[in-house]
Amino acid sequence: AVVSTQSTGEVGAAAKMVHLNRKIVEDLRVVMGNCKQIPARTALWEVVKSVAAIPAVKLCTVGGCSGIRNVSEAVEKTVRSVKKRTGFGKCQTLAAVVATYNSTSQLLDERSEEKLRKACNFAKWNPFPIDFWSSASKLPKLSYVLNCSSVCNSIVSECDNAVLKFHAGAYLHWFEQHGVMKDEFLDAFETCNDLVKSYNYFCT
Repeated sequence: AVVSTQSTGEVGAAAKMVHLNRKIVEDLRVVMGNCKQIPARTALWEVVKSVAAIPAVKLCTVGGCSGIRNVSEAVEKTVRSVKKRTGFGKCQTLAAVVATYNSTSQLLDERSEEKLRKACNFAKWNPFPIDFWSSASKLPKLSYVLNCSSVCNSIVSECDNAVLKFHAGAYLHWFEQHGVMKDEFLDAFETCNDLVKSYNYFCT
C-alpha cells in the first residue's frame, strides 16, 4: 500500500490547480478556434508551453491580420497592433508566438523579426521570449499570441469595481440564492490580486 504524505489542504490545492489549468486550456482553445489565422493542426500545448510556461501568469492575448497583399504589409500591421496591446512600451511581454502564413512557408526575415521583438517590449530576464512559426497559406497573413502584463489594467479595473459593489452589498442576495457565498467573493478578489502581483514581479 502507498501512504500519501500530502495533507488534505495540499491535495485540495493541487486539485484546484489542475482544474484551473484545464479551464485555461479550454478557454484558450475557444479563443484560438475563433481566430481563423491559427490552423486546427497547430498543437495547442505547444502554444501554452511557449507563451504561458509560468503557472502564476497564464493570460494570453490573441491577434493578427489577414486580407493583405504581402507579408511585409502584414508585419507592419501586426507591429502596430502589438504596440497597442503593450501600451506603446508601458507594459512588458513575458513571451510570444508569431505565426506567418504564406504560400512558400517562408519564415520572416531578420529585420521583420526584430521589429516584432521591439514592439513586444519583452521582459529582460527571458533569453528566448519569442517563437516564430510558419505555415503554407494561399493568402499571406500573420497571427500572434502574447502573454503581456497589459491584462493587469483590466483586472484591476474590474476587481476594484467588484469590490465596491461587494462592500455595498449590491446583488449579493442573488448570488447567495445560487450558492455563491461571501467567502467565494473574497477568494476571487485575492486570486485577482495575486495574479496582478505575479505579473508585476515577473515584469520587473
